[in-house]
Amino acid sequence: EGLRMNRTEFHDILSRRPLVLDGATGTELFKRGLPPGAAPEFWVMQNPEVIRDVHRDYFAAGSDIVLTCTFGANRVKLADHGLQDKVREINVANARASREVVPPGKYLFGDMSPTGQLIEPFGPFSFDETVDVFRQQAQALLEGGVAGFMIETMMDIQETRAALLAVRGGA
Repeated sequence: EGLRMNRTEFHDILSRRPLVLDGATGTELFKRGLPPGAAPEFWVMQNPEVIRDVHRDYFAAGSDIVLTCTFGANRVKLADHGLQDKVREINVANARASREVVPPGKYLFGDMSPTGQLIEPFGPFSFDETVDVFRQQAQALLEGGVAGFMIETMMDIQETRAALLAVRGGA
C-alpha cells in the first residue's frame, strides 16, 4: 500500500473523497533544528528522523499525502550548495526515510520544484536539458518509493511542461 499509483487509481480515490496534503515542511524543519542557509534536502538526508517525525505529525493531523523533502533537490538548485552530484543520493534517501512512516491507505509523493533558471530563448537552458534535470530527480524519487509526484511553485509554463514530461515519460 502507498507505493506507485497510476492516474486511474488516483482519480478513483479522488472521486470518493478529497485528499488532504501535508503542511509547511520548511517551517517545521526550522522549528526542529534546520540551520539558516542550509540546504534542507541535504540536512534532512543527514537527519532523517526529523522528517519522519514531521510526517508522523501530519498523518496524525489527518493528512492523506505527505511530500518528500526534495523541493529543491534537482541538480540545478543543488548546485547552489555544491551538491549537484548528490541528486540521486538525496532524493532516494529522503524518499526512503519518509516511506518508513507512511501508514496503510496513505501516500508519499515526490516533491519537485523549479530549477530557478529560464529556458531558451529567455535563459541558458534548453528544453531538453530541463527535461533531463527533472527526469534525473523523478527517477531517483521513484527508486526511493514515492507513489506519485507534486510539481509545484512553477512560474514558467515551459518548465512546468518539462517537469511533467519527465515524470510521465522519463521516469
